[in-house]
Amino acid sequence: MVRGGDGTADDVIEAGANRDTRWISRASAVIALAISVALAGCGDSAPPSSTLPIGPQRAVTHVVAPGETVYRIATKYGVSVGRLMTANGIGDPRELRVGEVLTIPGAYRAVSIGTASSGVHRYTGERASRQFSWPVQNGVVSSGFGIRNGAMHSGVDIAAPVGTPVLAADSGTVIFSGTLHGYGNTVIIRHDDGYATVYGHDSRNLVSEGARVSRGQEIGEIGRSGHTTGANLHFEVRRDNIAKDPLAYLPEPATSDGISFAAAGGS
Repeated sequence: MVRGGDGTADDVIEAGANRDTRWISRASAVIALAISVALAGCGDSAPPSSTLPIGPQRAVTHVVAPGETVYRIATKYGVSVGRLMTANGIGDPRELRVGEVLTIPGAYRAVSIGTASSGVHRYTGERASRQFSWPVQNGVVSSGFGIRNGAMHSGVDIAAPVGTPVLAADSGTVIFSGTLHGYGNTVIIRHDDGYATVYGHDSRNLVSEGARVSRGQEIGEIGRSGHTTGANLHFEVRRDNIAKDPLAYLPEPATSDGISFAAAGGS
């Protein structure tokens, strides 16, 4: 598997498929997540220029400006040229037209949950039927899911001291354990029904690719790796490579639980 800090999910999937197809299925290929700068988690990402509705979320799109090329646009959003062309039915990069609206594959922003930078509050919407467990036992949700500083924040940040155990939110198979640009030390776990969970900014990862993990198993330790202003866990829930609001997939913490919510902040 790709371990370089500049590797994208396309690299992860391709390398994994070439090395061992035992656990690289269609589901894992779809879910193995476009974890790159474009999916913004906590990395640098350019703001989208317009949006196109897809279910409860909006896919990020880009309006082609004079002088832009397929390569330049792909680089801007951190996706591969081939993936961008396939998603938009472009057979020849010379076919690109000024004013054309391109869908950026794998990048989404929320419609109804407001902005991540406006603060973090307890989730009040309808919870998903699929429920995961909290990936830390004690921490402060410091940044929420949504548009933050003009870019999509694809998960939630949970602040906790360096070394705090990071726990698998459900049983599954580790499909990535290494470093990703922006995310630092990262673990990605594939679950059933097309789900995957992402754990970024670890000080160290404690599991290897291909390992089976159980719900609540320690898979890493909270750190400050990648692009972050403090020690926290960047946690994502994805289904078929679409980022979901993790708070809809986590149980409401009781007053006695170690989870609380900050008014604003996170990274």
